[in-house]
Parts: sequence; C-alpha cells; structure tokens
Amino acid sequence: MIKKIVLVLAGIIIALALIGLLLPRAAHVERSIAIQRPASMIYAAVNSFALFPQWSPWQHLDPHMTQTTQGPREGVGAKLVWSGNDKIGTGTQVITASTPNQSVVSDLTFGNMNTSKSALWLTATGPTTTVRWTLDADMGFGPIGRYFGLILDGAVGNDFDNGLKNLKALIESMPNADIADFKPDIVSLKAQPVLMVHKFTAMEPAAISKGYAEAYGEIGQFMTKNKLKQSGLPFGVEAPTTDKRFGFNAGIPIDRADAVSADPVQAGMSYEGKALKATHVGPYDTLHTTYEKVQAFAAAHGYAQNGPSFTVFVDDPTTVAPEKLRTDIYLPLQ
Repeated sequence: MIKKIVLVLAGIIIALALIGLLLPRAAHVERSIAIQRPASMIYAAVNSFALFPQWSPWQHLDPHMTQTTQGPREGVGAKLVWSGNDKIGTGTQVITASTPNQSVVSDLTFGNMNTSKSALWLTATGPTTTVRWTLDADMGFGPIGRYFGLILDGAVGNDFDNGLKNLKALIESMPNADIADFKPDIVSLKAQPVLMVHKFTAMEPAAISKGYAEAYGEIGQFMTKNKLKQSGLPFGVEAPTTDKRFGFNAGIPIDRADAVSADPVQAGMSYEGKALKATHVGPYDTLHTTYEKVQAFAAAHGYAQNGPSFTVFVDDPTTVAPEKLRTDIYLPLQ
C-alpha cells in the first residue's frame, strides 16, 4: 500500500512538473488610470525616483526601510536601491529607457530573482493622460516559477492599482501646467545688500503697476537721502496674497550693506542659494503663465521650495514694448 501511495505521489509530481514546463515562461501584469494633468508633468514625476516614496504602493509596508538613489537624478541610469523587512526584502530598480512624455522603462530586481521589466506608458487625450503600468517577468525554466507566473497578476495587480491611485492623487495636487520643452536653469545666487518696500494693492494689473512705481519711488528717495547707489536690476518678491489684495515686496540692490531701515524702507540681504530660473518674455499681466510652469516643473521633478519666489525686471517698461519685456523668475530651492 505504501509503495502504491509513493508511486501515485511520484506520478502526480512528475505530471505537475511536466505541465509546469508547458506553462508560459513569461508573465504579464497591467493596470491603468486616467490623470487630469498633461503627460509632461507625469513623465517628469516618474522619470526619476525623487517622488517614488510618495506614490509607491509598498512604502507603508516598512516605513523604516532604507532607500538610496545612485547615478543621475533622472532618466536613463537613475537607480533606486532598497532594503527592508520581510515584506519588502531587498532589490534595485534602474531606468533603462525613457521617451519624453511617452514612457519610462526600468529593470526591476528583487533579491536573487530574475530581472523583470517595469514600464509606465503615457497616452494623452486632451487634458487627460492615461497611465498604463506594466510588469513583464521571466519566470525561468523551472515549473515552480511558471506556476507562480499564473498567480503573479493576483499577487501584485492590486499593488499596481493602489500605486496608480497614489500617483494620481500626487500629480493632481500639483499646479496644472504643460511643461513639455520647458527647461528652466538651476542657478546659484549670491546674497547682496538690498532695499525693499512691502505693498498691498488691488488685484488689477494697473493697481499692481502703480504699487510698484510708488514703492520704487520711496526706495529712490531713501537712496538719495542716504547717498546710496543702485547696484543691480529692480526686483519683486512674492508675499502673502488674499483673494482681493495682491501682496509683494519691491526691491532694489544697493552698493553698501550699512544702510539702516527707516519705515517703509527695509534694508537687508537678498536670497543666497540654489534656485530655478526661467525667463518670461511678454507683458507683466501674462507673468502668471510662466510662474505656473515654474511651480509645476519644481513639483513634478521633486524639488523642494526654499522661500518665496521672486522676479527680476530685466527690461525697462518705459523703453521696451510690452510683448518684448524680459522678466526673470526665480524659485529658491532647498
């Protein structure tokens, strides 16, 4: 009887092994979601690992896991290395191919398992972008791996759904702007002595222009009284704004750092550190379009803001046509 049982079990095992060898070696998982943002923003967010901890479906499994990045900050060669508890394990993910605003493909390795291909595919339709997340895995020659391939979709498909939902919530919390072909510079700024006047005005462009003119007039009087000289271009610093009142600080760089504040003029130093810089060309009442792109670019690329944004007025509006006015926009970065 025992011999018969052993033979039956051996036959079953052999049969299962033979069936396993006939199963597909390749396994595929796929999920998708629609995001109400341009493809350029989503591409920027997934073409690096800067924001991955904020949308990863596995982050909550081990909040204390170690995650480090290697190689370039974004694009081909960017690499994520992680190590965590038994739910997370160890692994690496490296971007191997990326097509702007269309796709990002990565090699994904868990422990000693074969490398799988993970990809995010972007398809834009009007203001909506469909994001398709795929995983293609080689389950190897052995039958056990091929049996596992049959349940791979059920094992990670729900994670993909949750990850895409996280990505949607993250991207849709960002400013809405198409940043395709928008490439601000990252610059390093040195502090310099400045004079500033804080103003609140109505939201209308004419009122804002008048407010700046008044502020620069007050600074000019202060400079004359204290024998100070202008040492750079006039600028404006973002300040708290309400629905009905626009807040800003109008400023002018000066040649000395020993000026003493006298209301309403405040003496101080300008921002020092890294910043995103973009140049807007056009009338001042269209500045918001470039501001929105700068904000969206920073958010989608995972840059953290370090203080209020500010503008430098490169051209004199009394001598340059509105459509040709250049204004540099700076967003301080941590």
